[in-house]
Formats: sequence, C-alpha cells, structure tokens
Amino acid sequence: MKLRTFILLMAAVLLFIWGHSLIPRSQSAEESLGMMIFLQKILDFLHIPLQLTDHLVRKLAHFAEHAVAGIILGCYFFPEARDAVSRKEKIVKAAIPFAAGLFIGFIDETVQLFSGRGAAVADVWIDFAGICCGAAVTGLVIFVIYTINKRKNA
Repeated sequence: MKLRTFILLMAAVLLFIWGHSLIPRSQSAEESLGMMIFLQKILDFLHIPLQLTDHLVRKLAHFAEHAVAGIILGCYFFPEARDAVSRKEKIVKAAIPFAAGLFIGFIDETVQLFSGRGAAVADVWIDFAGICCGAAVTGLVIFVIYTINKRKNA
C-alpha cells in the first residue's frame, strides 16, 4: 500500500471513529437501537437464537470499527516489516499497528469526554482488541500470500 493511500484511508477511518465519539449520548443511543433492530431481524431471519442488547451492539461497534483501522495499519506496516533489512527494524515495523491501536483507543475514549458520554477503560481495551484482531488477521493473510508466492517462484 502506498503511503498516500494509507494516510487517506487511515484519516477517513479515524474521522469516522472519532466523529462518532463526538455524537451526544441520546443520538448515539438512537443509532445503536436502529442497528440493534436491523441486526436482530437478520438473526431472526437466519433462525439464530440470539437476543441482542444495546450494550452488546455498542461494544461490537467499537470492536468492528477499530478492526477496520487494524486492517489498514496491517496492510501498510506488515509488508514494510517483511521487507525491512535488520531484525530490529522488522520488529519495530510489525509492532507499530499494535502500539497505534492502544493510542487510537485511548484517544477515542478521551474524545467521548467532550460529548458528555464519558469514557470507560474497558472500551479502550475493546478498541485495542479490535485493532489487534484486524491487524493479526491481515498479517496472517499477508503471510499466507507471501508464502504461496514464494513457493510458486521457487
């Protein structure tokens, strides 16, 4: 991924995440309720016996939007790490998505203080877990593709 593409995608995702954190509590609750009803209809249609709650939908939203950020971070930094020359450089570049994840989650919860919604330490960890999972899955996919291409060219 080119640096310009990475910056544009990351900026768009962060604007989405942090923009939603600025939404007042009442409007956020309305969005969550609408999404919960939508998802519940899908589960009912698929005959999956799971009853969603507003709390679960909110936490899944935190996780999912941060997983997208993790995917973007992984798409940029993991190939950079693979192509790095020194072992130290490889480790540093591979660690950047995870370190950025903690920072992004911390900022997200801090932004919520300005909208009157309050911040929760547990949400920082949910955000961080989303980024870690998105980055880890991306890393795995990149590794598999790299391994397949390496075997084809051998």
